[in-house]
This record gives sequence, C-alpha cells and structure tokens, in this order.
Amino acid sequence: MQLSLTQLLLTTVMLRQGLTSLRLRMGTNSTPKPFFRPPLNLHTIINLRVMHLIDVDDVSVLKSLGLALQASAQLEQLSIWADHQSQLSVDTLFKQWHEPAPFRLRSLDIRGFFDIGTSAKRFWAAIPPTKLRELTLQLGPHFLMQDSADFWDASIQAELRPAQLASNLGATGLQDFLMSFSGLEAFQLLPSDMPRPMEPMRALMNALESHHFASLRVLGLSPFRCEARYMLDVSNLTFLVGALPNIEEFRFSLPGFNAELIETALLLPRLRVVQIDPVHDDSRMQSRFSKFILHLLHKGVARNLTYIAFDDADVREIFRDPIHMSNKISLVGYVDGTVLLKEKALDWVRPYF
Repeated sequence: MQLSLTQLLLTTVMLRQGLTSLRLRMGTNSTPKPFFRPPLNLHTIINLRVMHLIDVDDVSVLKSLGLALQASAQLEQLSIWADHQSQLSVDTLFKQWHEPAPFRLRSLDIRGFFDIGTSAKRFWAAIPPTKLRELTLQLGPHFLMQDSADFWDASIQAELRPAQLASNLGATGLQDFLMSFSGLEAFQLLPSDMPRPMEPMRALMNALESHHFASLRVLGLSPFRCEARYMLDVSNLTFLVGALPNIEEFRFSLPGFNAELIETALLLPRLRVVQIDPVHDDSRMQSRFSKFILHLLHKGVARNLTYIAFDDADVREIFRDPIHMSNKISLVGYVDGTVLLKEKALDWVRPYF
C-alpha cells in the first residue's frame, strides 16, 4: 500500500508515548490529496490528551480519526472543524464503534459538519458527556428543527451540564435545556443562516436569569435572523442589563447602526469585551461604530471596556488616560484572557499583527 510522507510522519509522531497534544490543519486550498489528508493508521494505545484538527474535508480521514479516538483513552479536549463544503456527517467518527468512547472529554468542539447523521441519543451514548464542561456545536442548515429539539431533549437525559456552551441550534428545546441545570458561565447563540425557527430572545434571557444569574459572565446572542422576535431590540437589551448585570463579555448582532441599542449594551457595569456582528456587510459601519463607542467612553460609559471586536475579524484594544483605541489590530481567536475572542484550536499559532 502506498503511504504519503505525511501519513508516515503523523502515525509515527502520534505513537510517541510522550506526545500529549496534537494540533493539525488537515487541508489547504492548494495541496493535492493525499499529502495533507492522511488516514491515521494506529494499532496501539496513544497518550494524547488534546487533539485539535482543522479543515477536515475527507470521509476516509474522518473514519481513520474515529479509529484513532478508540485508542485515546486519556483524551480530554477534542476539536474537529470540518470544511463545510465537504458535507461530512459527525456520526462517521463513531459508526465503527461497538462501545462508547474510552475517554471522558472536558471540552468538545464540533463545527462545519453537514449534520450529526444519527440520533442525539446515539451521539451522547458514543461520547458520554458526564465530565463535559465546554461544548461548541455548530452544524449546517440541514440539521432540522425537530432534530434540534431532539438534541436538547437527549442532552437533558444524558445529564449534560456544561460551564461553557456555544451552539447555533437555537430551535425549540434550547430553553428547556437551559432550565435543566445551573452554573453556566458562558453561553453563545452562534450566528446561523438556518431556515428553522428559533427560541424568542426574551424566553432565552428568562431561562438564563432564572437558572444562571449567579454564574453567567459571557453572553453571545447573534442569531443572524432579521425577524423582530429573534433580534435584540432596546426593550430586550434593557431587560438583559437589569437581569444579567454580571456579564463581562457580550456579543450581539445589529441589522444597522442603532445608537440607542449600542449605548444600552454598554450599560452592563462589568463589561470588558464587546463583539458586534453587523447583519449587513458595510465597510463604513465599523468606523461609525468605533467613533460612537469612543464618544460614549468619553462620557464615562463602560469604564471597564478593554476590547471591541467586529464580526469574526478585527479586534481593537481600548486604552485610558487618554481614552483611545489602539492602532494595532488583532484578530478574533487570538486574544488571551477572553472567551469570545480566544480559540483553543488556534493556540499553536503565534500571529504577528
């Protein structure tokens, strides 16, 4: 059998007993197969505790990864970001498993997949969430409303109790899930263009207030839906400021420039990070947001604000004495000391901006 050099290298490296962390980008736009898409042929126990794989775009690689996971009893953190154009299904990972995973994850990050491909009950039976503290789940538009409702119901039955939760599955069932436990520290309703209905914003905020008031510090509400009941208007945001005053990091979407809404958001007394997602792409909007926020800072609003981010791109740091924004632009995903602006899967990258 012909093996690529990358396949031999990866298999050899992963078998090293001292290796505990693997971060790998599996594909690039210009590299032909199979050089950066090697199956991981493993036949022994490996000691990995952390595995982050980005740009997975091949079914055979995903199947081989499933076999590798069966040999990873020590695994604690797993991130798999699929290429959304590949239309991969999550269940390809564990279709060949005859028993649950040998590991108990603390962190699971699944993005870019077409759908789960099986029932939510089967998903949690394969990857038991008994120790799971951080969950990110971002699926494609073919994961239907009933699938989403079933997922949250199965998550309650599996006793999923995360401290950090990020998902674009905002359909019926999410509110009930949020009310099934307490202690959530970070919650993000991720941007989505899914056609299914979603829980109204006020219903989600009520659930967060009633069950997670004491613990919640990070909140993202960016559904990218233009219907009024799915958007944060001034009334809902005023309610949020009073109901969840301990929020330190806040992400929200805007259909256009709204001075009253921005000023209301900045009334959160402990706010350190704000991330704004403009629904409509307008290069002039970022400058307008920045100028208005600086105007509010000079008025004494948001005294703890440290970072402003726009969409999933630019991050500006705020300095005091005098109040101004840094000319140096960072990128979302690389800002230490934050939840909204930091991605664990990108820890191996050391950017220079």
